[in-house]
Amino acid sequence: MSDAPVIVARIARPHGIRGGLLLEAETDHAEALFRAGRRLRLIDARAGTGGRTDATARADQRASGAPPPRALTLDTARLHGGRWLVEAREVADRTVAERLRGARLAVPREELPELPDGGYLLHDLIGMSVCEGDRTIGVIREVYDQPGAPLLALDVDGRERLIPFEAELVLELDFEAGEVRMKLPDGLLDI
Repeated sequence: MSDAPVIVARIARPHGIRGGLLLEAETDHAEALFRAGRRLRLIDARAGTGGRTDATARADQRASGAPPPRALTLDTARLHGGRWLVEAREVADRTVAERLRGARLAVPREELPELPDGGYLLHDLIGMSVCEGDRTIGVIREVYDQPGAPLLALDVDGRERLIPFEAELVLELDFEAGEVRMKLPDGLLDI
């Protein structure tokens, strides 16, 4: 299992004019993690661009005179319409908040609550191979925690393919071998 920071949220959008942020939680431990004083690391390479081009983001940075923060320290956090509304010390106004749209937030693995025996994080699947029978289909590059079922983003011959991570498709998880053995529906990878 990886020692890399674990993604716990994505910044969905700014909220209000004072720099509030609405977070999409990507963890079952949001109540324990999103508290005043908690430091969350910005890890997304796009952090600070707000989805804009690098040139536009650099121009905004020059105009504001400050680079985007590398981490956020939460002052407040509460549920708001199914998302987490937070205020962070490093985000003084809506302009700064807008630059963080789409960024992902993470914590060190050791700061997460302990998992039950046999428990794992979706994050632990990243880097594992997905196999069907004797064939390796691809390597998991990202896991998207969706409401219906998580989606595994596989690198298949240099192209991204999304497959559902549903119990009925998973035959075995072998963390020692780094393999997820699955039985995929016919034609799924042809889409």
